[in-house]
Amino acid sequence: MTTGICQRCGSCCLQGGPALHRTDLPLIKKGRIPLDRLITIRKGELADNPVAGGVQATRVELVKIAGSGRDWRCCYYDEAAGCLIYAHRPQACKVLKCWDTTAILALVETDVLSRLDIVAVDDPLRPLIMEHERECPCPDLELLERGAASVTAAERAALQALVARDLAFREEAVRRLGLSLGLELFAFGRPIFQLLQPFGIRVAMTAAGPVLQWP
Repeated sequence: MTTGICQRCGSCCLQGGPALHRTDLPLIKKGRIPLDRLITIRKGELADNPVAGGVQATRVELVKIAGSGRDWRCCYYDEAAGCLIYAHRPQACKVLKCWDTTAILALVETDVLSRLDIVAVDDPLRPLIMEHERECPCPDLELLERGAASVTAAERAALQALVARDLAFREEAVRRLGLSLGLELFAFGRPIFQLLQPFGIRVAMTAAGPVLQWP
């Protein structure tokens, strides 16, 4: 039986950080949640969608609080103290009731924050975010879900070139702006080669650049 009141047990925190919504923007602007504690899930990446009841390509960009540890729990969750930002927690955390998910399901991919909502117009990171999105778009991961055998030689070559371009872009951005890993993951999301790993596609670094190894 539930009391109808959050007991702060941490079960939701262990499932990862929440996506941020427009009402959460003041938390970022006031420094309650710094950018290096965020990670971007780009439109088209595969992610768990509780409304659909499984993993599917995201229809919108999501900016989430990053995870930590092997289980990728919310980085603000502490085993002893619980939520370290409870007084300033995001909207999704306020709405979530583990005993009644109606309200939180209604928030999924709705009125979410994007990187360009967060980064100031005069921030040198902003044009790099836009350039990266143009030059290194998220690949069609649903194509890969159909199996490696369905991917043509031309598509494999294009994907390998995309991985190389993505890595080179990140390296140059880190060099120019001195980005930490946390800021890189906020600005550009996860490296594309990491998005391929669930499909059994690995990358080998060679003198000629990254080479994809297909299952």
